[in-house]
Amino acid sequence: MQRQISFNENKPTLYVVATPIGNLNEVSKRTIEVLNDVDCIYCEDTRVSANLLQCLGIHKPLFSAYENIEKQSALKIVEHLEKGESVAFMSDAGYPNISDPGNIIIKEVINNNFPIVVVNGPSALIHSVVASGLDTNHFYFYGFLNAKESTRRKELIKLKDFPDTIIFYQSPHKLEGSLQDMLDILGDRNICLCRELTKKFEEFIRGKISEVIPLVDTIKGEMVIVVEGNKEEKEIDIDDMLDKMQELISKKNIKASMAAKEISSQYGISKNELYQTYLERKEENE
Repeated sequence: MQRQISFNENKPTLYVVATPIGNLNEVSKRTIEVLNDVDCIYCEDTRVSANLLQCLGIHKPLFSAYENIEKQSALKIVEHLEKGESVAFMSDAGYPNISDPGNIIIKEVINNNFPIVVVNGPSALIHSVVASGLDTNHFYFYGFLNAKESTRRKELIKLKDFPDTIIFYQSPHKLEGSLQDMLDILGDRNICLCRELTKKFEEFIRGKISEVIPLVDTIKGEMVIVVEGNKEEKEIDIDDMLDKMQELISKKNIKASMAAKEISSQYGISKNELYQTYLERKEENE
C-alpha cells in the first residue's frame, strides 16, 4: 500500500500539468508557478511545448517523452527525482494520460515511491460533454476508436447497448467513416460534434448522426464526438443477469453486492432489485 499526502511531502515530485487545448488565456497562475519552479520539463512534443513556454516567458530544460520512447523517458524522469530534482510532464494539449502519453511515466514514478501532483487545467473531454446538451448524470469516455474499419465496427458493437452518454476523440480524416459506422451500428442517435475548442472558431454541431454526416466535408481539425446512450427499452432476462453476477463473483472473487453494482451499470437495470433477487434465489436453493 502507498499513501500520498500531496502537499505535505518533502520529496522531489512529478507534476503532471494540463495545458491549454487552444486558448492560451486558460493557463492558470498555478501552472505558471509550477513550470517556473521545476528543474526540468518532459513533454510529448518539444516544438509544441517550446512555443507554450516561450509565450509564458519560461526557460527550462525541455526533453521529449512521446509515445514511442515513453518507457525510456520514464526511467530518465526517475533519475532526475532520485537526484532531488522536481519534474513537470506535459502533453501537447489537455491532460497527459488521457488519450495521450503519460500512463507509463506515472506508473514508473509511483513504483519508485515519488509523489505525483496533477496541476489542473483545460480538458476537451469535460468541455465537450458539458456543452453537448446530452445526459451528463453518467457518461463513459472511450477515447479514439480504432482506425481500422473492421476493428472500429467491433468496438461499436460492444458499445451498442451501453445506456449512458459516450465520448469519443476523433481525427478529421476518419470522421466520415466513424460517423457512418455509428449510424449503421448504434442507429440514428443524437450527437454533438465539438471542434476548435476554446479557439476563435469553436463550434458545436448538435443533431442526429444522419444530419451531421453531410457536413463532414466542411469540418476540419481535431474533434470530440459526444453520443447519446442507448435509450431503447429492452426486456431484461433476470436469469441471465443472475448468471452474469455469479460469473463475476467466481471470476473476480468479489461480493454479490459489488457484482450486482457492476452488472446493473452495464445493463441499465436496478442494482437493488438485482441484488435482492439474487439473495432470494440463494435462500431458495439453500
